[in-house]
Amino acid sequence: MKQAKHYLIRVLILTIAVISAPVFLLAQTMQVKGKITDGATNLPLTGISITVQNSLKGTSTNADGEFSISAAKGAKLNVSGTGYETTTVVATDEFLSVVLKASLKQMDEVVVTALGIKKDKRTLGYSIQEVKGNDLIKARDPNAINGLVGKVAGLSIGQSAEILGRPQILLRGNSLSFFVVDGVPINSDTWNISPDDIESYTVLKGPTAAALYGSRAVNGAVIINTKKGSKDKRGFSVEFNSSTMFESGFNAIPKVQDEYGPGDHGKYAFVDGRGGGLNDGDYDVWGPKFEGQLITQYDSPIDPVTGNRVGTPWIARGKNNLSRFIETGMLSTNNIAVSSSNEKSDLRFSFTNT
Repeated sequence: MKQAKHYLIRVLILTIAVISAPVFLLAQTMQVKGKITDGATNLPLTGISITVQNSLKGTSTNADGEFSISAAKGAKLNVSGTGYETTTVVATDEFLSVVLKASLKQMDEVVVTALGIKKDKRTLGYSIQEVKGNDLIKARDPNAINGLVGKVAGLSIGQSAEILGRPQILLRGNSLSFFVVDGVPINSDTWNISPDDIESYTVLKGPTAAALYGSRAVNGAVIINTKKGSKDKRGFSVEFNSSTMFESGFNAIPKVQDEYGPGDHGKYAFVDGRGGGLNDGDYDVWGPKFEGQLITQYDSPIDPVTGNRVGTPWIARGKNNLSRFIETGMLSTNNIAVSSSNEKSDLRFSFTNT
């Protein structure tokens, strides 16, 4: 009997706890409201993220810098935004005023302009674009300038069909041939500097470059900054970079006919190649069909008695010449650099084999 009474009491207590739990939790959860401003300007901040720690709840500030979020009293709220330090505040039923400070870790973008001077990119009054050298040394082109294809707005580079030929460089439609390496203007075919030695490229666009470097830079300038000495725990550093590329040549080879030879109206006979024979000055492919018949050709033997050429079998001898001629090309580039630096000097040796 006593056991039954104790059992009923336990069930009653459990029932009361289950019924009152939502009411208790509801009483603890509240709507937290506040406003977030910039610590330097005191202006409201839009798009700042507010999240409740250890939960999936979150919101962001509106155009007036205000927010509203459901959270338990005493919960911690993380307030964060791009360019600002993350701040943690405690949720209360009072209106929260949160002031964010600019993050000291946020660094302004600095570029190298004329004469090696570094300036904040936002303060420049002319168009400029920078490309990091490390972005161009993976499966790189052996020419440092060819690697800029598609990297700079308004810069077009036409690679030369000749081996070691100077590429055609156009900036905003005008020919560009002015280069500055570590502050020194140079005349270059763009083949005398290794991509592995370049820290960054800076492209000055328009007549502003002429104001900095004179009439030679009237169409713009490519400023190249090379790598400087560095060191690790040993007092020096060694860098090695290797890449190998394979190129199949043409993406597609046009189909050619191999049924008819040179000549016209199905007739051909070679004498001197200048029209002395039968259509031997006409090398359109309207000649006889290749069927092995005997026809005098440019390499036919000459009869010592008559002095005339002797006919040889008329067959296709250049079938698949182009596909047999083209082979897969390989470009292998290896670079090793040793560098060191101290308070008084920077030293760097680099060797590249292509």
